Amino acid sequence: MPSLQFLSALLLIAPLACSFCGCRTPNQASNQSRAADSAQPAEPAPTPSAAAPSPAASRKAPAPGSVLYLHRWVEPKEHAFTILLPEGWIAEGGVLRIDPRLGPTNSVGAKIDFSVKKDQAGSVMIHWLPNFTYKDPRALVGAFPVGSNYMGSMVFPVLDAQTFMDQFVLRKQRPQARNVRVLERRPLSDLAQKYRQRSAMPNARYDAGSLTVAYDEGGVGYKEKLVAVIEDIEGQGLGMWTNHETLAVRAPAAEFDRTAPLLSAIESSLKGNPAWVDGENRGAAARAHNALQTQRYLQDQRHQMVERQREVNAEARHSSWLFLTGQDDYVNPHTGEVEQGSNEYKNRWINSSGDVIYTNNPDYDPSWDTSLQGRSDYKLSPLRPR
Repeated sequence: MPSLQFLSALLLIAPLACSFCGCRTPNQASNQSRAADSAQPAEPAPTPSAAAPSPAASRKAPAPGSVLYLHRWVEPKEHAFTILLPEGWIAEGGVLRIDPRLGPTNSVGAKIDFSVKKDQAGSVMIHWLPNFTYKDPRALVGAFPVGSNYMGSMVFPVLDAQTFMDQFVLRKQRPQARNVRVLERRPLSDLAQKYRQRSAMPNARYDAGSLTVAYDEGGVGYKEKLVAVIEDIEGQGLGMWTNHETLAVRAPAAEFDRTAPLLSAIESSLKGNPAWVDGENRGAAARAHNALQTQRYLQDQRHQMVERQREVNAEARHSSWLFLTGQDDYVNPHTGEVEQGSNEYKNRWINSSGDVIYTNNPDYDPSWDTSLQGRSDYKLSPLRPR
């Protein structure tokens, strides 16, 4: 599969959701927000009376923890996408490009290697990992040893999704993890089937799964969930395989479940820049045109995948297992566009700049929130009519 496929799946179709946390649930973010880890009802405003101050004067800022403030952060390298982050959260990475001198296979298109985290230690974090294409040594008849480079691909035997998450994600991303325990291994046959139905390669096989683990790191007990899809293309001397939709979410074990609504709100706000995606598609096409003749199927397959993804965009946004819980469709009252956001809160407010406020307090109204520094253009974002 071409390296752009993960990019397209992430930006052109939809972001990967962190709602699989188990409930129905190197840049410091420049656009930040005021955030809360829990939502408590705000103190009700006093009833106006003849002797009492005016309602506007008597109203107070919401109680700490009752309102979730998120502000939009822009991917700094190429402005490829934006995401809403709470105050103090750190965003790292973004667009990743592979040196074409290493070979054409993984340098045709951009990749995304991006994480958001609560602190420098990443005690709570979401990590979108890049897709890479590997060469199965069986197709090379022993000419290249395991671990060597073949036209830009690492030579490595094809792995199923569970083994890939263990060997290529968990072990590499968490080298300091100790006392690792597997809590759950779950096949995601529906997700694999969706990839199979969209595939232009009749000889492609797909395996998808999630892996839940617990471990100790730096004196803290963590819980982490990972998900991945493996595409294996065999026949005609190809023998190539690629990881897709590879995502990892972690938090201290004691906080994992109650942190899920916040992570869902952050993750569901990931939005691609259409102009950047179009430009990347054209650039990738030009680079693929100049690639080696034996790699031309990458270009053709990439074009077919992009067109399919455009046609099934609306359905695909909800087809991934990661989107089955934790968010809903909202109508932006400023633009009329349908946007995805967390369903963990009763009300969603948005201003003309795209800043979002979530709250479970039915009496909350941004028009009297003194902490917004005079910003008065917040409007309630209703659910999309069904």
